[in-house]
Amino acid sequence: MRLPKLKLDFEYERKAKDKPKKIPKAHVFDLGRARKLVIAVLVMLFLYFGYVLFVANATAQKNHNLDHKVTTLSNKLKLASAGTTSYNPLVGQYLGDFLTAFYTVDTNNQQQRSDEIAKYFAKNMTMPSDAQATNQRLKTAKLKGLFMVDDVKTAQFDLTVTSNNQDVSFTVNVPYAQNNAQVTVVGMPYVANPIDSKAQIADARLAKTGRSISDTKASAKIQTFTKQFLSKYVSSTTKEMSMMMNDPVGLDGAVELVDVGSMIVTGSAKKAVVTTSIIVKVKGSELQQVQNIRLELQKQSSTYFVTKLIQA
Repeated sequence: MRLPKLKLDFEYERKAKDKPKKIPKAHVFDLGRARKLVIAVLVMLFLYFGYVLFVANATAQKNHNLDHKVTTLSNKLKLASAGTTSYNPLVGQYLGDFLTAFYTVDTNNQQQRSDEIAKYFAKNMTMPSDAQATNQRLKTAKLKGLFMVDDVKTAQFDLTVTSNNQDVSFTVNVPYAQNNAQVTVVGMPYVANPIDSKAQIADARLAKTGRSISDTKASAKIQTFTKQFLSKYVSSTTKEMSMMMNDPVGLDGAVELVDVGSMIVTGSAKKAVVTTSIIVKVKGSELQQVQNIRLELQKQSSTYFVTKLIQA
């Protein structure tokens, strides 16, 4: 028995074996590039934190300066709490008594004078060792004003002192400190030039006005209301004036309205400002005086309401 010949095709196997295999390309890590990236990040962080530190220091310095300014202003306000704009009669009385003790001298009793003056002085102050050689007394002392000298409260007095039967007049400054009702002399009285308080340091309170209302009809109505209001203001009680104005005030007949001067009407028909002057006469006398008045008006229905009354 003859077996059939088998023809085997090894071509496919050979081709499969001969075909080269593709090897994946290896990924190369670039150390130089990575190093540059790290350095750039570090530089940026360094610059950022440097900037943050600079801003923090600048802010701290600014806050320190502000704290210093606030403290300085606070101290100056405390020092000026009884300056030229405030006067307590207690200060005048206290310093007047001090000057009486200081400029009244009995040569036979110098120690008593020193003991009396010491009650007014600050704790670390003492009287000069040289004693007055002649008797003298304080005849008059007139307080001229309170002001600041080198951040120290200072009172100025015009004095007349009698010595050897002769009156001598001069001006002195007295440095002092004040805490509410307590006063202390902190320096020896010293002769000074009289202060001159006459000056033109500001404009008149009611001198500035705006542009006049061009609506003649509205202006006439406002002026009519103003005259009616002023007539009631001098004759009515405060309670009665509450129907016509905020913060009501009425003179209740303490004066008589003699005349109303020319008016300047500014603002608008709805919100007007009237500046004028009035002549009043004190009740029961012939005494007259001129008063400047400014009214701020708010239109209400067919009339007006006074929102603010200013006098000067």
